[in-house]
Amino acid sequence: MDSIIITGATSGIGFECALRMARIARNEQIIIPARNIKTGKEVVEKIKDKTGHINLKCLELDLSSLQSIRQFSQTLSEENRLSISILINNAGIQNISKTQYTTDGFEQTFGVNHLGAFALTMQLLPFMKKDCHIIFTSSETHDPALKKPIAPPVYTSAQELAFPKETSEKQTIIGQRRYSTSKLCNIMMTYELQERLKKTNIRVNAYDPGMTPGTGLAKTYPPVMRFLWKNVFPALTLLKSNINTPAQAGRNLANLAYSEKYKDLKGIYFSDGKVVKTSVDSYNKEFQKDLWKGSLRLTKTTFNE
Repeated sequence: MDSIIITGATSGIGFECALRMARIARNEQIIIPARNIKTGKEVVEKIKDKTGHINLKCLELDLSSLQSIRQFSQTLSEENRLSISILINNAGIQNISKTQYTTDGFEQTFGVNHLGAFALTMQLLPFMKKDCHIIFTSSETHDPALKKPIAPPVYTSAQELAFPKETSEKQTIIGQRRYSTSKLCNIMMTYELQERLKKTNIRVNAYDPGMTPGTGLAKTYPPVMRFLWKNVFPALTLLKSNINTPAQAGRNLANLAYSEKYKDLKGIYFSDGKVVKTSVDSYNKEFQKDLWKGSLRLTKTTFNE
């Protein structure tokens, strides 16, 4: 049986994506990785109850730990005839408070949003179907030209993003920039990985859920901002384009991943229901190559051309 893996599926966009996938992908197994296995199993049962899909399971995975990612891959590899048809790298964090680090010592936002997703993808490549679809959830905050109310990204090098230098800048700005930069990395990796896989039929795409108030992304923001994010901003979904509820964004992600309508999309960025161009920096070949080589080195993974 083919398997669909969706990270960040215990809540928010990821949960809604898994819910939608359980309704349309009736013949595939859906795997929900979770840091908290108890929470993950509760989510699996909830989706089963809502959809009647019986082939769901939860496996433990902490994207802030390379060892956990390796263990997750090892556990999966022990399945009989493992065949991954879709990998959705949706999990992500935004931290605007004090700098946090992963188990391996990487700055947390870059470590989880980019390196964790990268390492997981590399670990699972050997088990992917020849026409597997890989998706990285990104964000329109990656593009300074869109003038979003968040500090724009600054790509320096994979090494420096993993081990940033101390700065006197306001922590809020630092945290926002780390987030938008990690989302830029998701897009650059989409382009670079698709190029590396050009001799295969594997598809690699990036997805922008748009502004999605009500998710847990704002949990490190001040109380007033968290209140607005949860209780006021959702009303904007009725007034402006590319502002979605978690349910809308999750359904859109599932449809991009699975629908026949999008089966020919390859190496693109999908935003607000269409393929759009990304930021100037996202096409920078030197940035892409540095990110690729640095990510392989930092995660201690290899890639066979």
